[in-house]
Amino acid sequence: MASAPALRGAALTTLPPLVLGGVVLLAGGTHAWPAWAAVVAVSVASGALTLRRTAPPTRPSPAVRPAPDRGGAAVYAMQRPVRGVPANGLPDDVPYTVNVTTRTHLAVMGPPGSGPGGEGVHIPLSGHNLVFALTADGPSDVTLVRLEARATRHASLVADGISMAHRRVPDMVYSPDLLESIQRSVEAFEPLERPHLEVRLDDDPAAVTPVDDDTPSLPLTVSGGASVRLVLAPVTESGYWVHWRLEAEIVCGDRTCTPSWDLTVTATSGTSAHHPGGGRTSTPVHDLFPDHWDPSAPDGHAGQDGETRRFFEIAAHISSDGAGIIRGRSRSAPDPEPREGLRHRETGDRHLAAGRMREAAHAYRAAAEAGSGHGAFALGKLLHEQGDLAGAERWYEVAAEHRFPAALNNLGVAALQRGDTDRAERWYRRAMDEGDWTAVDGLGALMAGRGDDAQAETLWKLAADNGQPNAAQNLAVLLNRQGRTAEAEALWVRAAEAGNAGAAVHLGFLRHEAGDLREAERWWRESAERGNSQGAYYFGVLLARAGRTDEAERWWRQAAGRLGDPENFTGSHMPTESGFGYALVQAADSGEALSAYQLACLLDEKGDRSGAERWWTAAARAGHIEAVLRIAQVAMNDHDDLDGCLHWLRIAVEDERTPEERLRTAADALHRLAGGLYDRTRPDNTDALAACALAVDAYERLHGQDAAAYEQPYGRVLEDCARLHREAGEVVAADAADRRLRALGPRPR
Repeated sequence: MASAPALRGAALTTLPPLVLGGVVLLAGGTHAWPAWAAVVAVSVASGALTLRRTAPPTRPSPAVRPAPDRGGAAVYAMQRPVRGVPANGLPDDVPYTVNVTTRTHLAVMGPPGSGPGGEGVHIPLSGHNLVFALTADGPSDVTLVRLEARATRHASLVADGISMAHRRVPDMVYSPDLLESIQRSVEAFEPLERPHLEVRLDDDPAAVTPVDDDTPSLPLTVSGGASVRLVLAPVTESGYWVHWRLEAEIVCGDRTCTPSWDLTVTATSGTSAHHPGGGRTSTPVHDLFPDHWDPSAPDGHAGQDGETRRFFEIAAHISSDGAGIIRGRSRSAPDPEPREGLRHRETGDRHLAAGRMREAAHAYRAAAEAGSGHGAFALGKLLHEQGDLAGAERWYEVAAEHRFPAALNNLGVAALQRGDTDRAERWYRRAMDEGDWTAVDGLGALMAGRGDDAQAETLWKLAADNGQPNAAQNLAVLLNRQGRTAEAEALWVRAAEAGNAGAAVHLGFLRHEAGDLREAERWWRESAERGNSQGAYYFGVLLARAGRTDEAERWWRQAAGRLGDPENFTGSHMPTESGFGYALVQAADSGEALSAYQLACLLDEKGDRSGAERWWTAAARAGHIEAVLRIAQVAMNDHDDLDGCLHWLRIAVEDERTPEERLRTAADALHRLAGGLYDRTRPDNTDALAACALAVDAYERLHGQDAAAYEQPYGRVLEDCARLHREAGEVVAADAADRRLRALGPRPR
């Protein structure tokens, strides 16, 4: 069975090698035998088998043997490529500093117990960077007289796995809990430097020789306060665990020191090249990372800038027998659901299915209080759909305490909706640790929101490859926004032909923009028939423009109906065990809200004012701004409901999506309303003051957008607001309004 460290940190870059090579070559239309013969896959099976069974047989005993009773080896994502090496024999009081570090892209990992103090070891591959930095700390010159190397012993390589750097995220990742370590590996990646000196450990004696004619020669003097930095490349063809020592002679004044550093290296990469017919050869490190120094190719291999050869890579967990891969790590089992909690939760499910939201919430609360994590999650999700983020988060956290898997993802969604991206990222990564690909989709949305389109694209591609349709949609939207229309269309066509209704909506857009109304209608109809509300909305728009209003009404009513009862709106409903994906489409732009608004307008044209009001209300509660403004007007004009009117107008004023023109209309209307409500015979005018204060908020937003255009109306409403506050005896509020007015500067009289 794979080791626990492997299961925690392994990023296994493999698929069955011949299959993967075939996928890559077939995708590229390559059928020639030489190309197939050269297929190389970096695989856990080959890595484990190579580490366990193969090595260059340069010495009588086997160079490589497995850690006893440890099962398959693993490939770790290298997150710490630079490692310091302690010095031996360097006094503390010398007036200079010597730092020796290694940087490698590939290292063999010895198991716990193989290194000093019982720790594991990190054995870099031949050709890595060994950086020798000497700094003269005081005013005196320091001279590096010589650098010498010698191999001290060759030991059998006890291998627990390999640690591999990642220049990029693999093509496929089979388990989301591996993503963070891979991302950190990508962040830590830097190409290796061309060395000044190579350390030929296979020579007898070992030699430290310049790589180029212009390499600084020894002795090398460092002036006081200055430093010198030399890059060495230890090289060997031995598959053994080569222990070696670097020794320096350093002179400062009349004092000579000879510090040394104990180091290791190997030529065993732990990977193999597989060929048709079953042949296999060990893969040199330079085939994987061309910037590892190779004395036989001093001008460098192709890709000397550090780019790895282009394999099809995946990351996955190893199976229990060490011979294959699995789709993902096992999730933690949720806490058992108590019998009473189960009974209440199933009652809630029945109420939810019947559309009885209040009863469902009551039953889910009882289930949660009885110890049901599923019940707590279902209640949180219901509150989330109703817009109560605080309540939703409270119950999601209860569900998370009971280890209910989707709760972590939905906590990320809620945090992202509140704009707390750091908190959202923490929740998403915790969900990813539990193997939740929906959280990878959400993390992609978070990265897109931060402007990191490259990271978002990578995450969405991986999530889409692992069956997340929402991620595929987000990826296509991103590509289309970037002008990569052909790539986006290819994704949408593939998804639509596989039955994805959302993809069909986007194809309808593309065809409509191209002027092909017949194809646009085809895709929108197909999407609507599959139950997609956006498809139903846009299909209805085409029908209405063609004069087929009865058909349009039918489709809009069907889509708007998914909002629930317009008089008791609760939002759309999903199964209570699944987590939310984070779509790039806002709720107000959903097909349900758009359809509800258009249905209301159509009913109003037909004279059904009551029906229009019901659906405008439903659309407004879903965040549709035009519906919000309409229902505010209806509240005042049809029902003389000032409180209702101000409630809806406040929503419009506070919503950042309200267009400037509509916000200006609302601000003017509120100011006029305040004037109409004012009664000079009364000592206070509460209603007029409420309308005027909201008008101040609206003009303040407008003034922030265009100070020159809105300074005068903003000043007038501030004057009126200060006067109303003063007449009501609210001196503090009146003074605050006066201060805001004075901050605008002198106003024309």
